[in-house]
Amino acid sequence: MKRLIGLVAMVMFAASMSRAAFVSADDRVNAARTVAFIGEQFEVSIEVEAPEGALVDIDPTAPSWAGVEIVRIVSDVTTTGSGRSVHRIKILVAAFQVGDLKVSPAVLVTRGVDVEQRVLPPLALKVQATLALYAPLELSPLPPTRRIGGGESPWLRPAIWVGAGAALLIASFALFAVVKWVGRRLPRRVESLGDAPPPPDLGSAEALIATDPVRAYRTLGTVVRSELSRRYGFPAVALTTNELQRRMEAEGVERWQARLVSGLLHECDAVVYAGYRPAPERRLADLTTAREIVGADS
Repeated sequence: MKRLIGLVAMVMFAASMSRAAFVSADDRVNAARTVAFIGEQFEVSIEVEAPEGALVDIDPTAPSWAGVEIVRIVSDVTTTGSGRSVHRIKILVAAFQVGDLKVSPAVLVTRGVDVEQRVLPPLALKVQATLALYAPLELSPLPPTRRIGGGESPWLRPAIWVGAGAALLIASFALFAVVKWVGRRLPRRVESLGDAPPPPDLGSAEALIATDPVRAYRTLGTVVRSELSRRYGFPAVALTTNELQRRMEAEGVERWQARLVSGLLHECDAVVYAGYRPAPERRLADLTTAREIVGADS
């Protein structure tokens, strides 16, 4: 009996220690609102404390989000000191489940090769439907059409034809002027083709990674896609990131390599097209990943 009680105590202690490894008392979550309509977007601010040098990323697939979807990351600011770093992340979210929700944002804390999932303190969120209570789930018919007074002016159709002819005449003159201007500049343009800039490389991306992340990540994506086209013989530059991931799987590319490439290109798409701005440490990590993919020495 004593051994059974001791075994139960050890299991309960291990469970409490496992939970403590995933929650930090210094983490904070604050939402811009506690009541929202379904599908309505609002901001959530997250503050996570981690060891200095660690990377903190949002984990959108965790079940603790409880029906709340992440739209995009608004800002990501990191401050360091005394051997620790504080990551302040602001995200735009939308709820897609009606009712009273307990939403616990989840993040991934990466330090070296160790990755820890951390579930943050819960938020109380009330999500309301846009339809009134007991409203029928059907489209209402449009009201019948009504006649209005007045008639068409006898000058309307002639005015339309005159306007169309004038617009066509103006467009013809404009086209003639453009063709003439291009014809005058074409020889000078042909002569300058010999001074075309060299293709982008990771060195130019490294020079821009701190000051112009959009150009830097665009260069990273171009270099990685060009290397994949050269290495595997399919047009990686002409494929989207999802199409490229499926093509690599079909071509038998190593699974780890395919995941590494897909993760980096998704990061490049988020920076170039979605306004995401990674932290400085994350930018250097992405640059290192690109070098590993293309096999560059520097």
